[in-house]
Amino acid sequence: MEFFCTFCGKRKGDAKDWLLGFEGTRNGRLSTKYNITLLRKWDEQRASEPNSVHFCSTACQMKYIGKNYGDETWAA
Repeated sequence: MEFFCTFCGKRKGDAKDWLLGFEGTRNGRLSTKYNITLLRKWDEQRASEPNSVHFCSTACQMKYIGKNYGDETWAA
């Protein structure tokens, strides 16, 4: 399976330093404005889950969070 950065679109090759997160659900539906949980490291198996978001760098991760969640985001 191929993965692409959710923010910039870069394709994931063999790079090991990619970041993974999961957008929360509300009433069983995905809601990008509800919440996001950020993992501390890439998990190849979990990366294919439907609510996963992938980032090629911390910069892309932070830009995505700022754009979609604003300044008041609490991530774990």
